[in-house]
Amino acid sequence: MISNYPKGAFNAHWFNLFNALSFQIILGAPIIIYAKSIGASSTVLGIIAALTPLMTVLQLPAAQFLGRYGYKQFVLTGWALRTIFVFVVAAVPLMFFLDGASKLAVMLAALFAFNLLRGISSAAWMPWIAGLIPEEGRGRFLSLDQIFMHLGSLLALVASAILMSGDVESWEYALVFLLSAVAATSSLFFIRKIPDVTASEAMKNSSQSVPWLDILKYPPFLNLLIFNVVFMAVIGSLGVFTVEYLRELPDFSVDRVLYLSGLSYVGALISLPFVGRLLDSVGSKPVMFAALAMFGLVVIGWFLVAAGVLPASLAIIAALNFFVGVAGANFNLANVRIVMSTMPEMGRNHFFALFTVITSLGLGGAPIVWGVSLDMIGTYEAITGGLHWGRHSFYFAATFCLTMIALWLLGRLHEAKSGETASLLYARLRRSGKLWQR
Repeated sequence: MISNYPKGAFNAHWFNLFNALSFQIILGAPIIIYAKSIGASSTVLGIIAALTPLMTVLQLPAAQFLGRYGYKQFVLTGWALRTIFVFVVAAVPLMFFLDGASKLAVMLAALFAFNLLRGISSAAWMPWIAGLIPEEGRGRFLSLDQIFMHLGSLLALVASAILMSGDVESWEYALVFLLSAVAATSSLFFIRKIPDVTASEAMKNSSQSVPWLDILKYPPFLNLLIFNVVFMAVIGSLGVFTVEYLRELPDFSVDRVLYLSGLSYVGALISLPFVGRLLDSVGSKPVMFAALAMFGLVVIGWFLVAAGVLPASLAIIAALNFFVGVAGANFNLANVRIVMSTMPEMGRNHFFALFTVITSLGLGGAPIVWGVSLDMIGTYEAITGGLHWGRHSFYFAATFCLTMIALWLLGRLHEAKSGETASLLYARLRRSGKLWQR
């Protein structure tokens, strides 16, 4: 498949490696650990995790400008501007003249600006890749893309753990965030080398007036949307509050938590090479079912640890992180593939924007709601039938229930070829008399 890529398309993989190396630090465990070290509450940690998905609401107004400026220019400009604020975050730990609350405020402001620019520019990414890579090879392309992304994330966590071993000082946090800034800058080189896509007539028309309600009510799209919103309520917060939970245990230092978090990317890297071809042969839904079932078992494992049934041993936590990586990577790969096949060419920019905005509201709202809930539960504890109920055991029990709901909703999804989806949608809109203006 690599030899069949459009010329220059392989640079998308290198971009994702350096981009992941950057965002895994500035949006992942290292930034959560630093924020907690300067006094962030669970609510604030939830807000940090929510900024990225919530800012994708800007994809909706941004979609109308894609035909004017082009995908490549849109992404390149946004990514370049947002990199400036990664350097700002890198300077925050060195602001010795500020107290913890003030540093937190500056960091939140920089992360807000970073995610604002990312939210606008990311409107172009998925339509760009969907137009660049033929559908028959997307499973293998996306699996390789995920491998590069997870490799970048693993490198980010290993490098962060090495730099932040022992008692972490301010300059060590600054050095880790500087690594993120350098990686973000490096990723721009590869964006420039990815070929742009010339919009077809149907895609150009997607910047004109569109029947939003008919799009939203289209059954395959609506079912996929509901399914994703439910699951995003789980996945959007798990990475934040498992890190918080471990940091509250005496045996889990900063570097140990980072190494354990890195095991999720080891699990992803081991499993992804086998999934791409499987997706292209059996489709997305079987892979998603297996991934969700495994994810449910992982969440139950976290619950049993938090409830005191299983010990918080290094081996158990390592296994949970490893298998959540396997489940998460396979689910994401299959989910992206089914999303791409559901979005028709006609109005594709708006389909992607609407889908991403609504699911991201769930992805962003979840960590805030969970963070506020965890702070409200506070130090409350109870023991029933050998289960120790505290704020984190309540959280893991609730996320397991949501995972089971998502597993049930999976059966309602319709998986079709892009051409079939486009034909069905075209007929539906024609019957309603609401076609895009031409």
